[in-house]
Amino acid sequence: MAIPQRFSLVTLGVYDVDAATAFYRRLGWRQSTHSADGITFFRTPGPIIALWTSPQLAVDGGLATEADAPSAPGFRGVSLSINLDSRDEVDVALDEWLAAGGEVSKPAEATEWGGYSGYGRDPDGNLWEFAHNPFWPLDDHGMPQLDGGEVE
Repeated sequence: MAIPQRFSLVTLGVYDVDAATAFYRRLGWRQSTHSADGITFFRTPGPIIALWTSPQLAVDGGLATEADAPSAPGFRGVSLSINLDSRDEVDVALDEWLAAGGEVSKPAEATEWGGYSGYGRDPDGNLWEFAHNPFWPLDDHGMPQLDGGEVE
C-alpha cells in the first residue's frame, strides 16, 4: 500500500488550550462538538485543526517524557498557510489576526514570485502565512488549484 498523498489533521501544540481556543474563536472559527476537555477541534474545508498542549503532543509523539516535555516551544520550523483571493483580503486577514490577539511577524508585501504575502503568529508562536497567489486559483472551498501535470 502506498501512503495516501494527503493529510487530514494538523495539531498545533499550545501552552493553554482554553486560551488558544478563545483566540481562534475570536477569529470567527467555529469549534467542533467533537472537542473535549483538553483538546479542541476546528473543521475546515481541508484538514481539521486541533489544539492540544505542547507537552502532551511531545509525549504522544514519543519525543519527550512528561518530565522533560516543553511547555512553550519557539519556532517549530513549520508554517500553515491561508491563500486568499486578493491582496486586499490578505491585508484584511492580517488586521483581523492582530485584532484577535495575534502578532503580525511580517507585514504583507509583494513577493519575488509575483504574489503577495505576510505572516502572523498565534499567541503560542504558531506561524501562519496569509497569501495571494495569482497563479493558483481557489476552488469553491478556498483551496488552491494547481493546474498542469504532475512530475513523474
